[in-house]
Amino acid sequence: MKAIKWILFSLAVLYACCVTYAVIPQKSIPVQELAGANSHFIQVKDRQFHYEKYGSGKPIVLVHGFAGSTYTWRNVIPLLAQNYTVYAFDLPGFGLSDKSPEANYDMRSQAAAVIDFINALNLPSVYLIGHSMGGVITGFATILAPRKIEKAVIIDAGFYHGGSPKFFQKLFFPFDVIMARSFYTKSTRLRSLASSYFNKAIITDDLVEHYLQPTRTPHAADALAKMMRTASGETYEGISSNITVPTLLIWASQDNHMPLTDADRLHKEINNSQLVIIDQSGHMVQEEQPQKVVEAIRQFLR
Repeated sequence: MKAIKWILFSLAVLYACCVTYAVIPQKSIPVQELAGANSHFIQVKDRQFHYEKYGSGKPIVLVHGFAGSTYTWRNVIPLLAQNYTVYAFDLPGFGLSDKSPEANYDMRSQAAAVIDFINALNLPSVYLIGHSMGGVITGFATILAPRKIEKAVIIDAGFYHGGSPKFFQKLFFPFDVIMARSFYTKSTRLRSLASSYFNKAIITDDLVEHYLQPTRTPHAADALAKMMRTASGETYEGISSNITVPTLLIWASQDNHMPLTDADRLHKEINNSQLVIIDQSGHMVQEEQPQKVVEAIRQFLR
């Protein structure tokens, strides 16, 4: 009996420590301090979105992947901006956009946010380009508002691997917050990024720091905790067959996350689609091979 009481007492103390850790506010950086020279903020309904704008010509909207930001597109933006007006958009919950702990962050809601952003800018139609999770969101957006998306580019997207681990759905406070904060540490982000590049030399301290900076803004971990707590185990099979706009698929041949079989399957399921395979690159193909990615996009958009 004493042993059971001791175990229960120890568990209660441990849980109290976890709660204390989760409720203690972390030092945060105001988003305005991280805004760059080309940063803009726009109020859309009840949320503030951050984006960067470059160049002139027909509009392109860039949608980053999970835990990314406009920084993901830094290598392709100067190239695309030679011919187009480029809007690099931070999804809600990421980058310098709002990170409400109460918002809905499922793929359809994120796609609706992209459409709201396009409408807020009064753009009649755009070319929409999404990477990884942003590619799935791009697919959803073309279904929600096909008239707003003239053409779509989907890069290394997880239509068939979108389901989150089942234990995410079992998370409750304070363990969701603890896990979210853990993911946004340097060591964890470094491990995550290391699996996403073919050329490991790209992974410098400066790169990791740029990926971490937006995670230090107010409510970043709280928003991620909400995403984890409400994550669905479903994949996004069946979405692709409903995409009707002309679509370019760009895939990296050495992507450890999204195999080439996914690209072939998407190509078959999306009518009016083209597929370009880029060698010598991992999942972050737009960072590793920006010239080849932009050339494929230019050819497609002509």
